[in-house]
Amino acid sequence: MGLLKELSENVLTDEYFIELFKKIERINFYKFFDISSNNVLTEKEFFDLMRYAEILSYSDKPKEKNFSYKIISLLFSDYKQNEYFVSYANAILVRLGNFPALELVLKNNKNVILSNEIALERIVKKTFQKDPYSKFVFTDPQFNIYEALKNNNHYSFSGPTSLGKSFIMEAFIKYLIHEHNYNENIVILVPTRALINQVTNRMKRELKDVNQYKVLSHPVIPKLHSNDKQRYIFVFTPERLITYLSNGDNPKIDYMFIDEAHKMVSKKDSRGPLFYHAILQAERKSVKLFFSSPNVPNAEVFLQLFEKSIEETMSVKESPVAQNRYFLDLYNDKLTLFSDFNEDMEIPIIRNEEDTRKDFNLWLDKLGKNNKNIVYCNSTKDTINYAINFSNILPDKKHEKIDELIDLIKEHIHRDYYLIDCLKKGVAYHFGRLPQRVREKIEQLFSDRIIDYIFCTSTLLEGVNLPAKNIFILNNAIGLSKFEDIDFWNLAGRAGRLTKELSGNIICTKIIDKRNTWNNLEKDLKVVKNKNVEKIKPLVIKGQKNFFENIGRSLENKNFTKKKPSSGEVDIWNHYANIALIHEIRNDQSVLKSNFINR
Repeated sequence: MGLLKELSENVLTDEYFIELFKKIERINFYKFFDISSNNVLTEKEFFDLMRYAEILSYSDKPKEKNFSYKIISLLFSDYKQNEYFVSYANAILVRLGNFPALELVLKNNKNVILSNEIALERIVKKTFQKDPYSKFVFTDPQFNIYEALKNNNHYSFSGPTSLGKSFIMEAFIKYLIHEHNYNENIVILVPTRALINQVTNRMKRELKDVNQYKVLSHPVIPKLHSNDKQRYIFVFTPERLITYLSNGDNPKIDYMFIDEAHKMVSKKDSRGPLFYHAILQAERKSVKLFFSSPNVPNAEVFLQLFEKSIEETMSVKESPVAQNRYFLDLYNDKLTLFSDFNEDMEIPIIRNEEDTRKDFNLWLDKLGKNNKNIVYCNSTKDTINYAINFSNILPDKKHEKIDELIDLIKEHIHRDYYLIDCLKKGVAYHFGRLPQRVREKIEQLFSDRIIDYIFCTSTLLEGVNLPAKNIFILNNAIGLSKFEDIDFWNLAGRAGRLTKELSGNIICTKIIDKRNTWNNLEKDLKVVKNKNVEKIKPLVIKGQKNFFENIGRSLENKNFTKKKPSSGEVDIWNHYANIALIHEIRNDQSVLKSNFINR
């Protein structure tokens, strides 16, 4: 074992391995875009790649483990019936502890013969890592987080979007309910109303047989559900949490899970200060805090904000789903693969006489056929227009659930609403101003594979759980602001569905040349190529860009240091100024107050 671990450290610098890996990337690149190629693996190259994948799986380092898994995902479609591949993949996935992927590999290969060592490791892991309250088995990173949550009074963890953070949270909530004798009240704090119903409905399904608990999303407990023996799971936004805590007669909250915690420290989200203030009020009442966030490399920062020990933290870099990154440039007629070895592979798009290869709709139809697809468009106008234009080239799709949604739209919006024509073709669009009931129906139809294409704005970044095989990203901005790395990977990270497929595809797409449509290729594509998310630096802790000075100026009603601040910046400064004032009046201690005083 020690020798194999040592070998794994050298694989990623081995020239022959790099050559083989880039070759299998290239083969998949051509196959995905349906372009003929002479690239094929020889039998020797296939065996060598599998051996490399096995060696890499012995590593303790996330990078090597991710490469091991990526090899399996790249070979899967061509070799899933190959006994040698299935046998090796089985051993590798057991060693990596990726049981959802293992189930997919073994779907039609149940009689694989394993070595005694791997068979024993598989039995041990599937026994010890099984979620005691469901049929699922934790992946290795999920299990490590789950065990850490059980052993701490506060914790912060982050990981890839595909990690299954909601699954971990729900498993831990069930553990608390059953192991603590139905004795504690729990809050799940979500950043926006868009998430309330999704999380509430999911928790109701998960706890349908637990009569001691009610799942509520309103801060006022109905008298029907109010008694001394009743316990609650609350799903709140920051506003609802503050309202609940303001009533001293409400039942005590024991645990709180903060989902999408990175929203609290976003420099562009004017709701961040309220998020921070709400959590601080809960912490003042001795509520145990547990933070979950996507792709944050320094998850301890959320504990630091509330003066908790920063040892109780984990930032996972292993991804249970592999991702392929492409750039479909219809403006400059080229396709690009971004290799995991930080190199680009380009193929020119050869246009035919009808110029159809410039038509994004035809590419979307070809690349997305028989798969779930999300198309990110940024603006509501583009979202609607692209959805309508695409649906026009598709045949009708009949389904009773689609008809039910169409009837709902006719009744509550308009008989001739654009969305109706899209739905008839198995296409939908999704943005914040759509009625919540309609949005939820669309999300359910997409999850159930009744519709295969969904065009959306940044509402998908709010944590709405809609993974897909393919993510097409037409704009590299939210509103007028360029993607920050954490926003991009929160969106792009939805490519690939754990338990459904081994990999997903991120297709950044340039159709026209205008602002925020990948118009500055060298600069804009860095976030796609680098795959890195920078450490979060909260204003409350770091105070960058005259943050504390501007809080003081807000309190004194003076001009800010920036001549033309955005409305979002002004809102953030004013909100934090009000919070700092509240802390001073109440004589509350906080990181915000102490850093402001000591600035």
